[in-house]
Parts: sequence; C-alpha cells; structure tokens
Amino acid sequence: MIITSAGKTDTGCVRPHNEDYLWVNSEAGAYIVADGLGGREAGELASRLAAVTVGQLMVEAIQVSRWSPTVTTIRTIMTDAIETANARLQSVAQIAQQHHHMATTLLTALIRPPYAYICHAGDTRAYLARDNQLLRLTEDDTLVARMVAAGVLSVDAMATHPHNHIVTRVVGQPDPVRPSFQEVLLLPGDWLLLCTDGLWSMLEDTAILELLLQSRNDPTQAVESLVAAANAAGGTDNISVIALHSEAQRPE
Repeated sequence: MIITSAGKTDTGCVRPHNEDYLWVNSEAGAYIVADGLGGREAGELASRLAAVTVGQLMVEAIQVSRWSPTVTTIRTIMTDAIETANARLQSVAQIAQQHHHMATTLLTALIRPPYAYICHAGDTRAYLARDNQLLRLTEDDTLVARMVAAGVLSVDAMATHPHNHIVTRVVGQPDPVRPSFQEVLLLPGDWLLLCTDGLWSMLEDTAILELLLQSRNDPTQAVESLVAAANAAGGTDNISVIALHSEAQRPE
C-alpha cells in the first residue's frame, strides 16, 4: 500500500496569530496536529513543543524497535510520548509563570500499512473517508461533548453553547493525560484526515467529504481546497489539516 500526504496550516480570517502546529515525518509515517491554548506566546509554544516532543520520541522509539512492534507496543510508545510532552509543558509553564494557560490539543497518527494508529487528546479530530462516506474516528474531549453523552444537551445545541470552548483533556494539564488510542485498518482508496476545530467547525461533514472526493486523490489539492473553504465560511479560528490518501501497491 502506498500512502501520499500533504498538510497545511493557516491563521484564518479573524485570529491575529496561528497557535496551531503541524509536525510530519512521512518517511516514518508519523503525523501530528496540535492546537495551542493560552494566548499568543503560550499557545504557539505549547503546540510546537508538544508536537515536536511527541513526534521525535515516537519516531525514535519505533526506529529502535527493529522488529515489527505489536499494537500494545505501539500504544505504549505513543501514550508515553504524550505523557512526556505533558510533563515538559507543565515544567515550561511553571518557569514562564503560565500556570493555568499553557496547553494544547494533540492528535497523532502513526501509519504502518495497512494500519493507522490514532492517539489524541482534545478536540482535534481524525476522520476516515471511504465509499463516499465520512466517518469521525475520534470523540471530542470537551465539556459539551460530555453533556451530549450524558443526555443533557442536544447535538444541535453544541455549537451555540456558551461553554463550547472548554476542552476537558489536553497536553499540559496537571494530571496524566491518558490519551485515547485506536487501530484503524486502511483500505486502498481511503482518506485519513487530521484537523483542528478551525476546519470542522466551519464545514459540514458533507462539505468535507465533497472536497476530498473532488481532489482526484491528490492530498495537496485536498488540503488547499479544505483550508480555502473554511476561510470562505468565515475562518473564525486557525485552520490546520493533514490529508493522507492510500493506494494499492502497483505490481512491478
């Protein structure tokens, strides 16, 4: 299986600074999207430091494993890297006196065809597009998502709820992150999409799927079209997206 990918991050139409960060090592099959919290300097530093820390630790650990690691080993590698980044952010925040305002969402994908391994904290999302359908792989770690799960808030009311900005699990929190983890089987023709809320809050799932299908299996065209559409819809937040497309290995 051949995986092609592209990523793009954009400030959007409203925010003066970009607190999102993308980290990519396509040779290792590692992709990270982070959305910093806490204001300009704190948010930018948090997303960059967390993504770089997780990416480097994860790739180093995978490379040390000369055998084919098990799912359990991969999960341990990914979650341990995130917990290390969590501790580093807390340490930096204390030095910078950013005790309560330096954290980041983080979504990391490790591709080992035909599987993708997804580990995340926050409301940065992963989607799988297959057979003209878009499936959300991740659940948001937010207060409104908890309220919906508890049956006290409808899905339709989430976007306008006054506390829809509150994220309940991030990298940089005082407690262990305990990020979610899953294994996803990729098939030829699949799209794997990683994106911050600056994309998914601006575009309906149907619009995201349509733009992926219109990209003619070109990830660069896909990310350009998605970011442009999110800006056209208002661009109220930073927009970051990584698109990966899988194709069958051609016989030599």
